[in-house]
Amino acid sequence: MAVSYFGVGIAQTCHVTGKCGGDWTGPFSIFMVCCFIIGFASTLGNIPWFMVGELVPTSARGTVNSVCVAFNWIFNLSIVFTYDSINRAIAPYTFFLYMAIVIFFLIFNFLFVPETKVKTWDAVNGELKEQAARCPPILVNKSVIQTTA
Repeated sequence: MAVSYFGVGIAQTCHVTGKCGGDWTGPFSIFMVCCFIIGFASTLGNIPWFMVGELVPTSARGTVNSVCVAFNWIFNLSIVFTYDSINRAIAPYTFFLYMAIVIFFLIFNFLFVPETKVKTWDAVNGELKEQAARCPPILVNKSVIQTTA
């Protein structure tokens, strides 16, 4: 997805500045958007659905799934409603901002989301509690960790 954002950002920058020559930016942007859709459908688009099943106990899955889907739609709407303002403010670099956000969350995922393959829910929950105990106090409410342990 970050590569797709980078490609669309390059195409938008070349189209606006006119320094790259040729009329390739339109077809290239369409190709990059198609690559983005494929990337999103196979990576981030699935997160609200499979992470809930992996990280949340069965008794709370319905509620947590509802909250995840609500946040998913809220953030989708925020992108739709803020794109024009962001584009006016930093055009033609809008997609580079989105690329940076995707890279940030990719790094966050590698650092903080545990591997759940072939692990029980209790093992994953234990890893999350250990990880939360190592976080700086400003990031985590330690009393919540102690009462739920």
